[in-house]
Amino acid sequence: MILIKNGLRCALKKPVQFLSLVFFMLLSSFIFVSLEGATSSVQYFVDDFTNQTLQEDFFIVLSPPNMEQRRMMQAKDRNLVQFYESIIEKLEEEFNATFDGRFFRDVVVDDGNRAHTFRFIRETTDVNLTYVIAGELPTQDNEIAIFREYANRNGLVIGDGLDINGRLFTITAFIAVPDYIYPIFSFDSPLFTPKTQTIALSTPVVYDSLQERELVLYSGFFREASVDKSRLIAEIANFPGVSYSMGNQANVRISTIDFQLSGNRILAMTFSSMLLMMSVLVLILITKKRITAERVQIGVLKALGYKEGAIIASYLIYPVLASFVGALTGYFLGIGVAVNLANSYVVNFVVPYVRFYLTFRLFLQGVILPVVIITLSSCVILWSFIKGNPINLIQDKNHLQMPYLSEKLNKVLTPFSFETRFKYSLAFRNMGKLLTLFVVVFIASAFLVFGFLTYDVVGGVTQRAFGQANYRYEVKYSSFSTAEITEGETAFLRYQVEPDFEVVGVPFQLYGIDPFNKINPLYASTGENITSATLEGVLINEFISRAYGIEVGDEISFSIAGRMFTYPISGIVNHFNGAMLYMDINQLREGQGLPSNVFNGRWTNDFPQDSSNLAYVFSMEELEHNLAVGMEMIRVTLQIMVGVSVGLGSFMMIVITNFIIEENRHQISILKVMGYGEFEVSNMVLTIYFPFILAAYLLAILMVRVGIDLTMSQIASRLPFSIPTDFNLLQILVGATVVVFTYWLSIRLSKIQLNNISLQEVLKH
Repeated sequence: MILIKNGLRCALKKPVQFLSLVFFMLLSSFIFVSLEGATSSVQYFVDDFTNQTLQEDFFIVLSPPNMEQRRMMQAKDRNLVQFYESIIEKLEEEFNATFDGRFFRDVVVDDGNRAHTFRFIRETTDVNLTYVIAGELPTQDNEIAIFREYANRNGLVIGDGLDINGRLFTITAFIAVPDYIYPIFSFDSPLFTPKTQTIALSTPVVYDSLQERELVLYSGFFREASVDKSRLIAEIANFPGVSYSMGNQANVRISTIDFQLSGNRILAMTFSSMLLMMSVLVLILITKKRITAERVQIGVLKALGYKEGAIIASYLIYPVLASFVGALTGYFLGIGVAVNLANSYVVNFVVPYVRFYLTFRLFLQGVILPVVIITLSSCVILWSFIKGNPINLIQDKNHLQMPYLSEKLNKVLTPFSFETRFKYSLAFRNMGKLLTLFVVVFIASAFLVFGFLTYDVVGGVTQRAFGQANYRYEVKYSSFSTAEITEGETAFLRYQVEPDFEVVGVPFQLYGIDPFNKINPLYASTGENITSATLEGVLINEFISRAYGIEVGDEISFSIAGRMFTYPISGIVNHFNGAMLYMDINQLREGQGLPSNVFNGRWTNDFPQDSSNLAYVFSMEELEHNLAVGMEMIRVTLQIMVGVSVGLGSFMMIVITNFIIEENRHQISILKVMGYGEFEVSNMVLTIYFPFILAAYLLAILMVRVGIDLTMSQIASRLPFSIPTDFNLLQILVGATVVVFTYWLSIRLSKIQLNNISLQEVLKH
């Protein structure tokens, strides 16, 4: 009982040290519970949604019939759908899978400001079933069901009317479909704009009456859950009549939400682990200080017969109580945030309503596990400090001796003034604290540098992508066109190509362009117009260059419709919005054996009036807006990262300076007796770590500069988007200013404790 009271007394006697451990544990639990809790909730409801709606394992694109097959179809009076269904029947039997066709038509509507795309679909019966979020599915030809996200962005509710090219529909339901969780309408341009894009479901009569081109993707799932799906999907791709197959993990319409949730889980584990590590560092400092101060008392207790386990147990009260209070407080705060965070995660996804889903696993990982880690760490630390026989603990003076390395370093300071020798002897006297401070500042600086780097360039992404564009719409046609190109327009040929790389994360988009066009000029990072460089080879953008390590002068090979082409790289375009290549349109026509006047797209300022041959119309204003919104979300995340880094760095510096003052109360009192003023004492005691903090910051810059390109390369190889990571002197200076300000703030707060040390303190020793 006496030992227990001693442990509680210590917690009350040193509140700053106790609360520092509580603070780090609170933050660790809070960040983990809020991020992991929200992520788990979204994952639970997404999994439930996809299971209920029989989400596809894969989809396939079937090859069009050849000339012989067309003759057979004519002889048997069979249409294209019947031809495809015969192939599907063979696939179902061969691979024990269930298939269903996702038939759709894209209806484009211009409201005068933006182009709205309604993807009318046929309702499926076996795969990718329709999920009704609210209302009832259409039964009359004047009824329609749409995405709730589209309705919210346009101020619509169930019962409102919707005019689609002169046909008035009544909205009867909000729906979701599992193959459009992230509903991009074209794999060529992977951006979802919920204000202008929606799935639309009406009656079969309405669907059949549409004049737009009908397309189909056949989706399927394997009837046996235990099969090797990757192997079977690869075999399906080689099946006669199949042009292409893609598993749901490679399908960005499905996998994007999983990628985001995985990223949030990594973020939760990274931050919580970092804070837990800081908690252990603080614990080591506190425990060592207590054991050093009470080693004689511990030696006496051991001599009186107290076992090491009992002594360790008394000292465990301090860290266990602090960690439990911090973790439990962080847990409840994290739940409060996770409730609201869960729905913010799905703002760009179409899934049923998500609410917070509480599990015991969250309590286990957010509270129990951190407390167990701190408890076990405490046991190891305590045992390493109190082991040995009582006589050694009572008589051992090693804790008063200067460490060997510190002694050698102090000899180097011999030629300097007393003030210099004094303050750096304090720093070198305890290499553990010096190393701890260095590590903490390094970690905080690394996050700070990364945040400042990416934050500074976020605003320039939109400008790099679209700043020089002189058009409003990118129009893509379903088939080749030879229509007249008017002034203020430029034509292009666009293909999705397969690069000859070992690993390809995203599709490459090849544009054949006019080398001298003024509508969509291309610029290098230096500001030079390099559009005409397409006459000398292929231009790639920064995305491809960074993701795959390609530079000017290298060669790139890619296939179009099974034919391989190789060209030198003649320039790098300064934008990051997807994997883009550019070459001379005439050279591309020649390579494809096309007439000299054909194209399949144009950049224009006029919305197309004829929709019969349209594949899609993208409004540049809408793309810029959505990209800016996405960048703003990233900016908020980076602001939080910068804030957390500054907060952690400041708090940890305050904790360590608190330890420094506590350990040197006697020396500080002597300095005051000798006539040194508060400013001089502060300069010798509190500012001694500035060179080490600056060194940690500079090392963090070097490490971040190496790691940031690697990180962005990994992101770019998996996603159709990356962030430019230019590095300049201004950013270094801004980061240094923040670090110095943080250090100055910690010193100012620590001066309060320093000034409270009286001259009489020297009489206590």
